Amino acid sequence: MKTRFHTVQDLASVLESENLPLGGYLVAREAFIQGKTADEVNAELDRRIQITRAALDRGLSAPQLSFSGLTRGNAVRLAAPEKAIVTDPFYTRAIAYALAVAEVNACGGRVISFPTAGSCGIVPGTLWAFRDTRPSGEEIDDARFREAFLVASCVGILIAERATLAGAEGGCQAECGAAGAMAAAGLASLCGCAFGAIFDAAALSLKNSLGLACDPVAGLVEVPCVKRNAFLAANALTAVSLELAGVTSVIPFDEVVTALKAIGDSLPANLRENAQGGLAVTPTGLSYREKIRDPRPEAPAGV
Repeated sequence: MKTRFHTVQDLASVLESENLPLGGYLVAREAFIQGKTADEVNAELDRRIQITRAALDRGLSAPQLSFSGLTRGNAVRLAAPEKAIVTDPFYTRAIAYALAVAEVNACGGRVISFPTAGSCGIVPGTLWAFRDTRPSGEEIDDARFREAFLVASCVGILIAERATLAGAEGGCQAECGAAGAMAAAGLASLCGCAFGAIFDAAALSLKNSLGLACDPVAGLVEVPCVKRNAFLAANALTAVSLELAGVTSVIPFDEVVTALKAIGDSLPANLRENAQGGLAVTPTGLSYREKIRDPRPEAPAGV
């Protein structure tokens, strides 16, 4: 079995030669690589998906408060806001769920890197929110839900093959940006989109994250990282909304990945996760770096 593919066109050729649909191929590929059965692969996928649910539930059950004071349980506030400009249940849950998982990560909880720990809330937050808000009669079964996670992972594979998923190499466009594209692809799959439309939705999301710096305050994966999970979940929703309306990406997915790589290579080193540029070196950002050296830092207001 051919297990490597570098572009969407490569992937389409592999699916044709293997005579398998996308989800079936991804399971068979993983089984081949791991030397396991398809049932064993699916069982492991289900186990990991449930870890994302446990993180989500933890993040919403009680405010997550990090040692640094930079994470202050905002997912709980967002899940039941006193005021909201958008009241659609899917949208409000998606951003709250994504934030909840990211906050659990910031507080040392158990998450699934998707594709990294700093971007761990975007894919599961988006997909779980969609599943949780389906009306009666339109429920999503486990097999279909599992396939959405696989499709999202496939986008991550394509980005990793030709660019990077590391903020230290390509900036946050390679972490949260990639996760947004992955979430868009998974959501498009749940919406019944065809192969081409899935990757077009991913392109729409990814190209609107290009150039995103990685500038963590005090070197911690909290500010702006945690809230960025919520923003990129919304980005994924927008991408799929555009796709379903027939608004497609002028630049195809593979070329967007090429652009991501080129932009990442052009980013100054101080915008690649070392906390030496961007928000990390603002007066406020620097002040928190000093505060966090204290074993009991004061919690910043409004973060």
